[in-house]
Amino acid sequence: MSVVRGTCQDARMVRSAIGLAEELRAGETTAVDVVREAIERVRWAGERFGGVAAVDAGWSMAEAERADRRLRAGEGGVLEGVPVTVKDWIDVAGWPVSGAAGGTPGSPGRRPERDATAVARLRAAGAVVVAISSAMADNPVHGKTGNPRDPGRAPGGSSSGTAALVAAGAVPLGLGSDSGGSVRLPAAWCGVAGLKPTFGRVPLTGHFPRCGSLEDGRTVIGPIAGTVADLAATLEVIAGPDGMDGGTPPVPLGDPGAVRVPGLRVATMAGAGGHEATARAVRTLAEAGAAVAERPLPDVREEALELTRRYWDRAGLSGEENVRVLWDWDRFRRRMLAATARADVLVIPAAEEPPPWRESETDDYLWTLPWSLTGAPVVVVPCGGSAVQVVGRPWEEHVVLAAAAEIERAEAPG
Repeated sequence: MSVVRGTCQDARMVRSAIGLAEELRAGETTAVDVVREAIERVRWAGERFGGVAAVDAGWSMAEAERADRRLRAGEGGVLEGVPVTVKDWIDVAGWPVSGAAGGTPGSPGRRPERDATAVARLRAAGAVVVAISSAMADNPVHGKTGNPRDPGRAPGGSSSGTAALVAAGAVPLGLGSDSGGSVRLPAAWCGVAGLKPTFGRVPLTGHFPRCGSLEDGRTVIGPIAGTVADLAATLEVIAGPDGMDGGTPPVPLGDPGAVRVPGLRVATMAGAGGHEATARAVRTLAEAGAAVAERPLPDVREEALELTRRYWDRAGLSGEENVRVLWDWDRFRRRMLAATARADVLVIPAAEEPPPWRESETDDYLWTLPWSLTGAPVVVVPCGGSAVQVVGRPWEEHVVLAAAAEIERAEAPG
């Protein structure tokens, strides 16, 4: 492989994570070669687009050498030797993870002693961390991140660096986190795939700043990748209880390969009618045999925004006001579960508008906030030059992954 020096479209000519893992197991390349080039790509992308918080080439190359030894012994994991990045809010042992974002530098000099559970599981599967990716499009410590599709455009936040490095072809896979759209919006605007798992599917152990199911019922850790198949493979590695996060129950994962798209019940939401990508994705599923509901769900975007703003302001609320926020949140979640009970997936826009110019520094979470409040699983998949969200019922990631894969196949060139 040669280091990408051209446009974003050149950089996107990068193999998928699971495809790369297969080549490594077959002996067609080595982890040392793959990781060395990934480090070079990360540095190139960081210089051109930003998004890089830390690189430790010596550490990563030592991990690659150990991966090659396991591969030669026939002991490689499912992601053995595959380079990944991790958002600067998710602990990687020995690496600088500061939590810098917005107007705060976080905790400069902080180097956690233990991996976050999701990171530990990726590494146990053989993945090699090659960079810490910066959070937010304008980070007070790590600077600005551009959009590899158009460097003058915003990448979306807050998993900005993760999405930018995948979109730039630096790595096939990265870990981010999502509280209101922070995996989904960057994936959409950067033109890659992203997964917000069901709330509680992936342990939050090792997320920094700390969060848990009782303190924050929205935040999840999830992957950003070049393909839907890579999202599914990553979820299989990182999902499940770890004995430390009490908000992660032992709910088995379904198999996307066992889902039949013909017969799936598909709906959309009022307000999505003017979005061509959404109409295109719905047509794709209909042509594959899915049944499309005639009436869309009610538009709940403004209600979700108002409820989320009250939650954001909870530190300044009285006890009685906080009780009311939680009551209204529970009521919203019950209503949405009832409204979506007759649909297997909901197909809606990922954002209201295309990515804005970087100077505007605005994010567009109106379409993403409702599903953070309900805890539903969501896949973002590129479609028609834009992106859509495929929303499912809680714990049914396999269904949304199967539907998103069908949309992805229809969008594939040729």
